[in-house]
Amino acid sequence: MSRFTPLMLLSPLALAACGGSEPAVKAENASIDQVAKATQDAVKMEPGQWQTQIKFVSVDVPGMPKAQADMMGQQMAKMSEQTAETCVTPEMVSKPPSEMFGGKAGNGCTYEKFELAGGKVDAVMTCKPQTGGEMKATTTGTLSSTSYELASDTTMSGMPGMPGNGGMTMKTQIIGKRIGDCPAATKG
Repeated sequence: MSRFTPLMLLSPLALAACGGSEPAVKAENASIDQVAKATQDAVKMEPGQWQTQIKFVSVDVPGMPKAQADMMGQQMAKMSEQTAETCVTPEMVSKPPSEMFGGKAGNGCTYEKFELAGGKVDAVMTCKPQTGGEMKATTTGTLSSTSYELASDTTMSGMPGMPGNGGMTMKTQIIGKRIGDCPAATKG
């Protein structure tokens, strides 16, 4: 293996918290697929109807002209909170949730650090798109089979076409919870 091959450190330790046997996952310099596979048995979402809220807490683009910053602020105010409902089927639950942990493989993203233990997550993911620049997202929060609450701080730098040397900082909050069974029309 070359020295650039991601090194995955997994610790399937039984946790004593709350008398559970939930495994812990620890990864460094790991791909999204590696983290998704490692967490597959650590957190199993319960099938059913899920509601997700995405809150845009703040966005800062240094060097952006005032008119653009004002327009962006107005757009953020309109989008400051979005809610969606999704039917999570048993088939979806049986697959590693790579979308939850950053998307599809091959998108230039690597977890510098990913820790999941006792229902708490602490992660740092870096993405280097083919178009240039870098994105770094730090995510903390809680995950369980029936809910999650995550806070993310994302910094972009050197992104082509963006003011302020292609930089931007964004803070978001994502809250999800199982709200019941899927409607009969969407099951199976």
